[in-house]
Amino acid sequence: MSSIENNISSVDFEMIRSVLDDAGYDASVLVEDQCLFDTAALLVTKLFLSGVDSRSALAAKLECQLGRAGTHRHRLSLSLSRYAIQGFPLESQANKS
Repeated sequence: MSSIENNISSVDFEMIRSVLDDAGYDASVLVEDQCLFDTAALLVTKLFLSGVDSRSALAAKLECQLGRAGTHRHRLSLSLSRYAIQGFPLESQANKS
């Protein structure tokens, strides 16, 4: 990573960090899901190094490929998988009929 850091100025590094922060990939995501944070950081860094230097373009590509960070993404997928296997709780089924 040190070779990448040598090619990115401190101003550009701050812009990349702000793009990540604005999309929700901040310190809390780093603590909760380091793999997701690393994926987002690597994506934005690679896009920047490939010539995408507009803050709005980086943010748009990040949102398009990974979406905004948030705990709802994991919780939703876990709860839907559970219901796919077990079916909806009896209370939910009673309310639907």
